[in-house]
Amino acid sequence: MPVSTVNHPVCLRDCECVMRNHFILPVFSSPMPLTPDHQQEILALLDRYAQCYTKKSLEGILSLSSPGISGFGSGPDEIVPDFTRFREQIRRDLAQADAVSVSFDVLKLDGQMPFAWISAFSTFDVRIKEERITLHGRMTALFRNTGSRWLFEQVHFSLPYEGQQRGASYPGSS
Repeated sequence: MPVSTVNHPVCLRDCECVMRNHFILPVFSSPMPLTPDHQQEILALLDRYAQCYTKKSLEGILSLSSPGISGFGSGPDEIVPDFTRFREQIRRDLAQADAVSVSFDVLKLDGQMPFAWISAFSTFDVRIKEERITLHGRMTALFRNTGSRWLFEQVHFSLPYEGQQRGASYPGSS
């Protein structure tokens, strides 16, 4: 990721800016909070993502994702460094389930334009052959507003570690 040094009048010193996806993002910037309309747009995007999973629409999910998407799935090999690997991961998810239904319960939605982020509980109801599986997980995601729509920029799904007891910070520590 290219880094440039720019003298910002706000901080009166050199600070690093990161160039990513044709944007220069200063480390120091004036915050522009999300509006209620932005929040509704992001929740609608999350709903479309869940609908695309239920319809098993690979192209639908990909259309909601940035070309620079990255993240992690809940499995040990589910590492997504780029769009190509994201497409492979979603294709695998959809192919391995006869039916899948996804829902989200948003814990927190926040952001500063052009970015927003969520923390949510996720539920995947999956049918494989005649077996039904429910995965109660967690999701964090970063969204970027392109000026015309929101896209997933980063996504992370996880499942709580069952070997860790409630109230313990580490397995076996309580």
